[in-house]
Amino acid sequence: MDDGAKSSAAQIWRERISTQQAGGLSIRALCKENGWHEHAFYCWRSRLGLSPRPVVRRRRKRMPQPGFAEVAVDGPVERPAVAERFETGIVAPILLRLGCGRELVLPVSMADERVAALVHLIEGKPPAIEGRS
Repeated sequence: MDDGAKSSAAQIWRERISTQQAGGLSIRALCKENGWHEHAFYCWRSRLGLSPRPVVRRRRKRMPQPGFAEVAVDGPVERPAVAERFETGIVAPILLRLGCGRELVLPVSMADERVAALVHLIEGKPPAIEGRS
């Protein structure tokens, strides 16, 4: 299509668009009545910059991606094995304080390896394999 044909097509569609905007017919009804392709109407309206102002949609706030989880130990560093915990009467749950003021409370019966795997998962890192770091 040469420039002259493009400008005449643009003028034709400009008139069609203003006719629709001035009249009471919907775009679908006007296009059907006149034998125009509805998608062409929308394409030309957009191309000519005559589309109504787009609705501004608010984006949902993105949750911060998990990062490094600071681990603070309250009390003795060494934890007895699961069986020993129950025998010695240690029943306090495991408390992990996460970012954004969140806390994760785990049962005392949770094995050390599972706690470590969970911390690695929260940090977004693959769990350490025994013998490797």
